[in-house]
Amino acid sequence: MNRKKFHSVIAWLPGVVLVASLLACNASQAVAPSTEVSGQNNLPTTESGQNVAATTAPTDVPIQPVSTETLTPTPIVHIRMPGEPPAGGLSEITDRDSSSLASQHRANGGENFTSNLYERPFNANSMDTYFPDLDITRTKLSRDDQWIYVNIKLVGQDPAGGMHGNYGVEVDLNVDGRGDVLVMAAQPGATWSTDGVRAWQDANHDVGAAHPVQSDAPVNGDAYETLSFDQGVGSDPDVAWARISPSDPTSVQIAFKRTFISDDDRFTWGAWAMNDSMLNPAWFDYNDHFTATEAGSPLSELTQYYPLKALYELDNTCRWGVGFTPTGTEPGICPVPPTPTPIPPATITGLVYYDWNLSSSFDVPPDFVLSGVSIRVRSGNCGSPGSVAGTGSTNGSGIYAISVTAGTYCVDVSPDPTISYGFNQKSPMPVTVTVPAGGSATVNFWFRLYLY
Repeated sequence: MNRKKFHSVIAWLPGVVLVASLLACNASQAVAPSTEVSGQNNLPTTESGQNVAATTAPTDVPIQPVSTETLTPTPIVHIRMPGEPPAGGLSEITDRDSSSLASQHRANGGENFTSNLYERPFNANSMDTYFPDLDITRTKLSRDDQWIYVNIKLVGQDPAGGMHGNYGVEVDLNVDGRGDVLVMAAQPGATWSTDGVRAWQDANHDVGAAHPVQSDAPVNGDAYETLSFDQGVGSDPDVAWARISPSDPTSVQIAFKRTFISDDDRFTWGAWAMNDSMLNPAWFDYNDHFTATEAGSPLSELTQYYPLKALYELDNTCRWGVGFTPTGTEPGICPVPPTPTPIPPATITGLVYYDWNLSSSFDVPPDFVLSGVSIRVRSGNCGSPGSVAGTGSTNGSGIYAISVTAGTYCVDVSPDPTISYGFNQKSPMPVTVTVPAGGSATVNFWFRLYLY
């Protein structure tokens, strides 16, 4: 029987004992999904791997022969499964690729232990084994009307093939740095499945300890203490699914219902990849559970901590926002690029006129302005002008004004108006001019007519 598809429900019947071994003293009470659990998600199981509600046999009931009745497993009935993720993404995060420095047994940056940011896709101590299937490079979140999808791109597959790690997403619903929901998938397969997929919640809001994201170690809290969904077992058998992307064997896709986060449309999120021994919901945030000395470091320049020790074979991303634009002050948020300082536009302006009295300046009378004359501005010096940066024409007052960015330009009349106006002499052109940011430069042009 497939342990991930069927879960037996066993109850005590009057006068019936299931197995003699259950009479052993102090049999522990199992914790079912949607109850509080401490530490890793190791629930009591049967030999076939089924989570069962264990109980202790009453001591005053005489031992009876073991029932030979065959119990029929109750199948998990799925009602709704995810489809294809939307093409567009609401939010994307990039992460460091450590493959380039893996031969040197160190990470390629991307690690800040005090801020709960890790780049540790290596084994402990020697760091001579690199795990490409635990090295996140990029992740994207999208959603449709029912599902939230997270695509986690890894450097590569496990050397033995496939994805053998645990992959997931952490969601901070009130953007206070304390994660509220953790969805993890172990060794996903080629198609959507709930096998290996679990989801936890932090009911008592202690993830992050006293200072969310920042290290408070050593702290022994219970963090994500509530296992709400366990491979199809829970109040809703369809809460969360996972698969390897059908279009990319190095990407893991996770889908969970929008109702699982009460259809919240404003939150931060980040992705995780780790081995089995590191997946413990009670250890979040990891820099609260481990001190820097205990955890070690993948950065060889941090000689007091290098190499990795108790915290290894793990990678995560910084967080990014959905439903709002982060300012950079949100705990755990990815670096926000500084807002570029706007550069005020510059202006090239001037007058185009007929120089009647040959004075090379505009005199009224007898000179008069020329309207409708085209002006061209090219980038760079007129000795070797570049592409056209702007064009304009003179108005009824003979004036033109062309907006440009600060820089050096070559200004000329184009086309040559001597053709349309019949002039046979013009001012020297083109003209090189430099204009500062927010400033202006003036270039006038005159034309003359000589009678022979």
